[in-house]
Amino acid sequence: MLENLKSSLMQYRAQRIVKRSPFRNILTDIPPGLFLYWQQTAQQEFPGIPQDAVFFASAAEGLCLFFECVRRSEYPCALPSKAADSVWHAWLRYSGIGLEQFCDKHYERQIPHLNASEMSADLELALAATLIQARRLERQCETDPTLPALFTLDKRLRMPEGYAYHISADKPGYRAMNRDGEAYGPSYYPEALQAYGMLTAGMISTTMYEHYKRKEAERQQSSYIDSASSGSADSGGLSSFSSDSNNGSDCTDSGSTGSSCGSSCGSSCGSSCGSSS
Repeated sequence: MLENLKSSLMQYRAQRIVKRSPFRNILTDIPPGLFLYWQQTAQQEFPGIPQDAVFFASAAEGLCLFFECVRRSEYPCALPSKAADSVWHAWLRYSGIGLEQFCDKHYERQIPHLNASEMSADLELALAATLIQARRLERQCETDPTLPALFTLDKRLRMPEGYAYHISADKPGYRAMNRDGEAYGPSYYPEALQAYGMLTAGMISTTMYEHYKRKEAERQQSSYIDSASSGSADSGGLSSFSSDSNNGSDCTDSGSTGSSCGSSCGSSCGSSCGSSS
């Protein structure tokens, strides 16, 4: 009886996730049988992955968000979440044709699943393309020192062996996660995810980069003043940023509006995504 009650509660919470999602009309079009299939098979590929309805709903929402990033981007994109990838893998096995039809209907194209080794684009640049689009979807500047929901999904869901993305001193980075869904080991800060890397790759404009540098200087000054007023002994350098939400940016240059990126787009990172290799 207790298990039934717990299952009912999870189903209720999952329904609330779908109802409140900006992708609710898309999520309700996911095949009803996919959850049960994912529940029965995901553990084989992703050992230790939670199997409840809340995890599935959150991961499926993340996958739909990623597909929307792919639709909007003019660059190949890479998926920064193993939780979302678990749904993608299950769907491909459950009904590859059905997934193609789903993508044609909601994203006006098929989105091929490519492993990191199969991608024609640099993996870190593909992650940067996803980061830019995910920030735009949340009405953030492309260079804001924040992480959109897609990049924090694994950490929030405690995805076993996922990717724990974070912000430190304005720099997006990540740490590996163990089988208990906890971050461990050193942090990596891919150059392509930083504002200068995006500028070098032509993903943001010079105007956008200059806007970022002005904001960075303002944050440094604010951090210095805060440290001085609190009597801190360390009066120099940047304070550590850990916020994953919108900082109320007044960004005015949205850059490219994006276009079709062809068959190399929509690539999942697979087992090596987010790694230092």
